Amino acid sequence: MKANIRVKRRDFIKLSVLSGTGLFLGCVPTSGNDLEIKNLSLEDENLGTAVNQYIFIDTAGVVTLFNHRPEMGQGTFTSIPMILAEELEVNLDSVIIQQSPADRQKYGDQMVVGSRSIQGNFDLMRKMGASAREMLVQAAAKKWKTPIDDCYAELGTVINRKTNAKFSYGELVEDAGQLAPPASLKLKDPKEYKIIGQPMPRRDVATKIDGSAKYGIDFSVPGMLYASIERSPVFLGKIVSIDDTAAKAVSGVKHVLKTSREVFGKVREGIAVVADSYWAATQGRKALKITWNNGDLEKWSTQKIKENYKAASSQPGENLYEKGAPEKELNGNVIEAAYETPYQSHAPMEPMNCIVQVEKDKCEFWGSTQNPNGVRSFLAKKYNLQEEKVTINYTFMGGGFGRRSMTDVAEEAADLSKQTGAPVKVIWSREDDTTQGPYRACSLNVCKGKLDNKGNPVAIEHKIICQDIRNQSGNDMKATRGIMGGVNTEYAIPNFSVKGVLRKFYIPISYWRSVYHSTNCFAHESFIDEMAYAAKKDPIDFRLEMLTDHKRYTQVLKTVAEKTDWYSPRKKDTGKGVSIVERSGAFVALVIEIQRMAGKVKPVKITAAIDCGTYVNPEIVKAQTEGSIIMGLTATYKSAITFEKGSVVEKNFDTYKMLGIEECPEIEVHVIKSTEPPEGAGESGLANVAPSLTNAIFDLTKKRIRVLPFNLEEV
Repeated sequence: MKANIRVKRRDFIKLSVLSGTGLFLGCVPTSGNDLEIKNLSLEDENLGTAVNQYIFIDTAGVVTLFNHRPEMGQGTFTSIPMILAEELEVNLDSVIIQQSPADRQKYGDQMVVGSRSIQGNFDLMRKMGASAREMLVQAAAKKWKTPIDDCYAELGTVINRKTNAKFSYGELVEDAGQLAPPASLKLKDPKEYKIIGQPMPRRDVATKIDGSAKYGIDFSVPGMLYASIERSPVFLGKIVSIDDTAAKAVSGVKHVLKTSREVFGKVREGIAVVADSYWAATQGRKALKITWNNGDLEKWSTQKIKENYKAASSQPGENLYEKGAPEKELNGNVIEAAYETPYQSHAPMEPMNCIVQVEKDKCEFWGSTQNPNGVRSFLAKKYNLQEEKVTINYTFMGGGFGRRSMTDVAEEAADLSKQTGAPVKVIWSREDDTTQGPYRACSLNVCKGKLDNKGNPVAIEHKIICQDIRNQSGNDMKATRGIMGGVNTEYAIPNFSVKGVLRKFYIPISYWRSVYHSTNCFAHESFIDEMAYAAKKDPIDFRLEMLTDHKRYTQVLKTVAEKTDWYSPRKKDTGKGVSIVERSGAFVALVIEIQRMAGKVKPVKITAAIDCGTYVNPEIVKAQTEGSIIMGLTATYKSAITFEKGSVVEKNFDTYKMLGIEECPEIEVHVIKSTEPPEGAGESGLANVAPSLTNAIFDLTKKRIRVLPFNLEEV
């Protein structure tokens, strides 16, 4: 049964910002999760059922694709048009991409998380392109009064095989607009691809270089005020008293207002200085005198959290995964190790910001968000509006990494707009961004393992002690399978269990690039290396022996072994470390080579092999993998969020360090050609950076590093 939501034609035309006639194609939901390609040109007042996504071909042959997902640097403004252009048989330069508005009923899920953009659009874009192509071919056949098999499409034209006569797509769109989409489609064999799989340059790079690309922080609207918000340095601190006399005396300051936002079920209070410029707002904020009541939260520190985790590690925990009888086997000569990872900030280069205007019967948002539908639904519910009365204008993002999936900054801006009657732009300072969170969860991973007398693994128990993003409030202390990401259960170990011990703190956590893979993989792949050493086996061979039935892991491991000359004797003062991981369906093997120079150890080369299934643009896959690796290096030995007296110690990039360009080692990425369905490549290179590096350090020094971050200068 089809959905009964109707879309008015005049609203569609207004939305498309296009003029003239042409061919409109969209997809509509049917029963289950299936989508039906529909010719929207045939509709009169209504365009039929809810339209998820659409393309428009005009009489000049220009193809406009309405992209329903935000672009945050992952390259979808290039890769998604490539998929469409392949099946439509047009040059990529003929496809214009426009950002569609936020509308869950029209477009379904528009959130960008989990590296799902290509996964979720590959088949759809192919079908839409093939449908349009077949309709244009059919229109040409009718014009020539010849069988459709005598016609074929190429580079935006339809050609008559017998006469070599040609029609451009622009000449055919009006006739094609009168046809129904084909009931069945013949999609290209991958062997016929001309665009998919090719290294095309990213189309958004030029605008980002010349400064014409617009990010959320670049936007302004008429009558807009700016807000800078002071909050307790201790999360959940309550306001006791305010002296805003000096703040109100700052030229340009209009209001000093209380505001709040909800972060995973807990309310965070703040005092906003609202002014006619950001400078005035920040200067007024500095002049505020606020007394906070932080209760007993000031007793907490990083050391106290570590002690809490260590004590909790003795708990049996929830059984998240189990095969065989590991508890029975783990006795006698058992290998055991514990690994610690810290809180991490998302630290996008564009700090959090947005503009919101709340009026009596409508609301509008401008900003960079990973979650346009979430923001829309939140604002509609908050102000008792129908969702169609909430407009979301979303922009390029200067980094997201999961932080921009939340609605908290929009909540602050909306509250201040409601109080002032004006559109308000909230901008977080870098200090706000670093000290206010939310963060990647810290963790303690305790691993136990046993080998038989031939050095084969008999059993492993991997226990994870951490906070759970989805369970941060209330009394439920049951850990869920969501926290076990990055633990490789594909290893052929007969007795294997993963257990979870849930902790709850006042410190908010959220999704961070690769989420729990970034902590668990460090522990798991380090421990696999420790077992390999105990078994007196080569670390790659040890893994391959446990993955004989796993072609994709085997291929990426063998690729990095070959590309790094793994089995040759190590050069003097060098070491190599390896690890593997699966994230968002992509399989990655990583080898890091280190070298001791002038008494100091440094990574000199990182070699990655990634199998993300069928890839659209290998250059984008490489770039995403490189970016993930750099973020992984930063988290391994450069940065950490720590606490003293309940508040964050690190304030800015002087203490929360980023990897500098001069510190970056050579990175070489090999993208495996595959016929598997496309998978996500935006996070998969991050998780195994830490274990590969620390395993390399052991290879060189025979010292095991089990606590992150560590000081590379002291290795």
